[in-house]
Amino acid sequence: MLRRLGVLFVLLLFGLSGCGFKDIDKRFFVVAIGIDQGKEKLYKVSLKLAIPTHRIEPGHAAFQIISQEADTISEALELMNSNVDKELDLGHSKIFIIGRNLANDEILTTTDWIFRGSEVQRIEYMALANPSAEEILEASPRSERVPADSLILSFGHEKIGSSLAVTEYLYDFYNRMFELGKDPFLPIVSKKGKSFEVNQVALFNKKELKMVIQPGQTELFSQLVRKPSNFVVSVKKDHLRYSLLIQSFTYRYQIQTPKQQPPILQMDIKVRGRIQEANQALFDKNWGELERIAEKNIENRYKNLLESIQKHQIDPIGFGLHYMARNHYGKKEWELWQEIYSKMRFNITVDLEIESTGIIK
Repeated sequence: MLRRLGVLFVLLLFGLSGCGFKDIDKRFFVVAIGIDQGKEKLYKVSLKLAIPTHRIEPGHAAFQIISQEADTISEALELMNSNVDKELDLGHSKIFIIGRNLANDEILTTTDWIFRGSEVQRIEYMALANPSAEEILEASPRSERVPADSLILSFGHEKIGSSLAVTEYLYDFYNRMFELGKDPFLPIVSKKGKSFEVNQVALFNKKELKMVIQPGQTELFSQLVRKPSNFVVSVKKDHLRYSLLIQSFTYRYQIQTPKQQPPILQMDIKVRGRIQEANQALFDKNWGELERIAEKNIENRYKNLLESIQKHQIDPIGFGLHYMARNHYGKKEWELWQEIYSKMRFNITVDLEIESTGIIK
């Protein structure tokens, strides 16, 4: 009986197909995809291919970059498949990067292939490259152990601790492209020597790039989108300067439409933290006065950011979606919201609690 079962088990093993009928040594694993504007054709597609190696050490990531110009992304991939000796496997790609030049055209046309393609995972990170996606793919910091590792970890939750880091996934970007009342955004990856930096955010309407948030305001945008903790806020008034390490951050808002008056977005922000750095001793100071100075400082920063976004008629935070989910006026609710948003005033209030000055007297 046992012998028969053993024979049956061996026969079943012969029936197993393996990795999609293609041996692993016959595949090239694509870890990152970049798309730029081509010089002769419409697109220039670049792929970062991981080269398997037994040596996994910092600074020894083995990879190969291949590029191809074509009028469609599908055509470029087909041409590249014929130029390598192994099949291109896109299923392991973790990040999709779009060149800055393409962001000024219709972004939906550029991303159409990746939204439709069954080979690509919807949980890929998305980013905008400055100056080009190909240059970002070629970057290989000395700390990198495996190909594209440092780029992927810059957006992964295992690493994110910077208040300047903004992560966007492919599925969320896709939803924002079509969802009324919530516009898309992408973090910008900029080349810096042999490495790169991520401290800007590109804001889009449903078609093209409308605004770039600079490093001074990126952390504010990140706080509104991600609601992180453990970020630093610098406060300055006259000769007094100090930094707060914010350990708790929450906010809620309400959209008010009083009759005969402009609509108001009332945002209440609650933060708690401790002083991390100061240019003078603060232990004996009036902590209530320090809190009021910081509250006014933070209120102005958020108000300036929201007003600058409003001027470009975009809504990446999703105020419109929030409003339409609570106020139903049929087919006219979108037109009504656009009119409300264009006239809206922002009333920001911050409730800050300083827990300690960071030193013991």
